[in-house]
Amino acid sequence: MRILVVHEVNYLSKTIYEFQILPEILSLLGHSVTVVDYNDSWRTERNGSGVISPRQVYPATHRAYDRARISLYRPAMIRLPGLSRISGAINSGMEVASLLQQSKFDAVLLYGLPTVGIQTLLAAGAHRIPVAFRAIDVTHELVPAVLSLPTRMLESIVFNHADLNIALTPLLQKYIQAYDVPDEKMRLLPSGVDTEMFSPGPKTESEGPIVLFMGTIYRFSGLDRVIRDWKKLLAVHPHAQLWIVGTGEDQARLEKIGAENVIFTGMQPYSRLPEFIRSSDVCINPFELNPITEKILPTKLFQYLACGKPVVATKLPGATPFLSGEEDGVVYSRTEDTVDTLIQLVSDNDRRTRLGERGIAAARRYDWTEIARQMALWLKELAVG
Repeated sequence: MRILVVHEVNYLSKTIYEFQILPEILSLLGHSVTVVDYNDSWRTERNGSGVISPRQVYPATHRAYDRARISLYRPAMIRLPGLSRISGAINSGMEVASLLQQSKFDAVLLYGLPTVGIQTLLAAGAHRIPVAFRAIDVTHELVPAVLSLPTRMLESIVFNHADLNIALTPLLQKYIQAYDVPDEKMRLLPSGVDTEMFSPGPKTESEGPIVLFMGTIYRFSGLDRVIRDWKKLLAVHPHAQLWIVGTGEDQARLEKIGAENVIFTGMQPYSRLPEFIRSSDVCINPFELNPITEKILPTKLFQYLACGKPVVATKLPGATPFLSGEEDGVVYSRTEDTVDTLIQLVSDNDRRTRLGERGIAAARRYDWTEIARQMALWLKELAVG
């Protein structure tokens, strides 16, 4: 199949997650995949210059898999606050329309909503190409408050006019259905993990236990509470280290809090992530529970588990249908109790081993290749239907 993927984040600099993984696995499965992205990283790009960012084309690129090849198109934009999104919205719509006119795509997989959603639906409708919207979060919760209501209106239009909505979690599915979307236009598909890449392996020797957080450092990450309480774990395990692998909006604030043996590694190559996980003793996801986090399913949970590491995590309602608890290798804990739970787990090697073994078995249920095959099957059904 020829699949067009449309989103409104930077494919080449965004922390690798489903947006890069799924299209590249689809390409490895033999599908022709083209991506249209939007450079939401323009403010922080060191090599960025000039007010106008020209259209860019990457005819054979990849992020997650060296053997994968996708064609990436990045529309031109104005590098000024406010005008960046407006110009991006206009040019993204023109880019999608041009690509659909030039090439015969079988289906469109749409991730972005406020910046590219309506334009993509209009362009695809003009060429009678079906659109599947992939819902991985609640978009109106992610935008500034002044844009929340307009974004809700856009959500209603996209959900109801897409040929299919594919939700990440049951809660996201219910959220979309609340817009009067019929059941026949709904599917449920969790995220996954590459169980060949993320797998058990040798652990790097260390003087003390290593606790790992991996991923984008959001303000709701809960890491501020962990860092402030870290001295409690050091009182029991003086050489324990907290590794924070990744970057994000809250990093500078967390670094100012300061705590002994807390290490910020910065952004790391995707290929090295299994190495970091294997070197740890326990992995964490202490997200605060809020309207953004309650419906999501963090991919990092599967990556931790696939490497055989026990996980201490906030009990996110979006995650529990797939990872029920200790039987799946996850110890659920309130954000404010994360360090206390870690003290118990770090001190119990047998329990960590049992949880790790259960986690490996749980992760195998969510292999990315099988999830990509299911996505491709639904897109094919849209194309022939």
